[in-house]
Amino acid sequence: MEAHGAVSRGNPGVLHEDLHDRPALAAIVVAPDSYNTIRRLMECLKAQTVAGQIEVVLVTPSTEQLAVEESDLACFQSWQVVEVGSIRSFGAAYAEGIVRAKAPVVALTHDHSFPDVKWGELLIAAHRERWAAVGPSIRNGNPDSIVSWADFYVCYGEWSHPVTSGRVHRLPADHSSYKRDILLASETPLRDLMEDEYFLHGHLEAQGYGLLLESGTSSSHINLAAWSTWIPSRYYKGRHFAGTWAREWLWPRRLLYGLASPVIPLIRLWRIQKRIRRGQTWRFLVTVLPVVALGLTVECFGEVLGFVAGPGNAGEKFTHYEFGRLAPAGAPGPRDRHDSPAK
Repeated sequence: MEAHGAVSRGNPGVLHEDLHDRPALAAIVVAPDSYNTIRRLMECLKAQTVAGQIEVVLVTPSTEQLAVEESDLACFQSWQVVEVGSIRSFGAAYAEGIVRAKAPVVALTHDHSFPDVKWGELLIAAHRERWAAVGPSIRNGNPDSIVSWADFYVCYGEWSHPVTSGRVHRLPADHSSYKRDILLASETPLRDLMEDEYFLHGHLEAQGYGLLLESGTSSSHINLAAWSTWIPSRYYKGRHFAGTWAREWLWPRRLLYGLASPVIPLIRLWRIQKRIRRGQTWRFLVTVLPVVALGLTVECFGEVLGFVAGPGNAGEKFTHYEFGRLAPAGAPGPRDRHDSPAK
């Protein structure tokens, strides 16, 4: 199938595609700089069993810097580049891509998370039913570091193998897929919805929609593996989450949640240890749990400040740690390269 491409600057412009041959799924790919950053992800998308039904939406600060390799996109149903000037958060970038997408289903991707070959096929199949959102299970893509395992279980342990498909209350952030018309129909601005997907999932459930975990497919996620990157990322994540969640609250409620925040790490630690025990040995649990506890404590400190003082620029800071985890050849990314991972 011939692929068609377009570049969008500021307004949607014209996407040169046959509207009678609509894509089934749009993969939203955030590309912070050159095409090399997303090359490994693009290889996984090209390997999809339904690549010919996928629209690729590349969201990037600069089309010139991205330097799209059009021949690399020939296998897809269609593709387009959305130039946004700057990327300060994933939520804003995803929102821009969703608005410009043509497919009825939009799937979020990460430059450092690599879906298996049936990812697109199973997401499309699940969305033929009434689910508003469908997400894959998650695997640890760099399991040689104890910090990586801690990061993995803090962020994605809820959806780690072994896990069963079924209706859930929330799905892995930055990895899930949505019916586009449901997102666009919300009275809440799309940018705000995408800044905190767990808020979005609660929002969808409150409207009576269902969320499905499809464990038949998975994505292999590269986690932060060095102390020097993981610790600050936990702080910025906590502050951004709490500050964004509480931005419309009155002061008494913000203060109350700030004071109650120290209880949250204890609850989360209890839940995480159960998830670790589900697929790991007791020896592994004893090794990784103190690292998890430290990360949760740092994140809690960020949440307290977020509730009381707002998010500040934490979203932009956190985004900094999300990009560039891998060099083009799959070597450790520039922010981890000089740290020796704990074995």
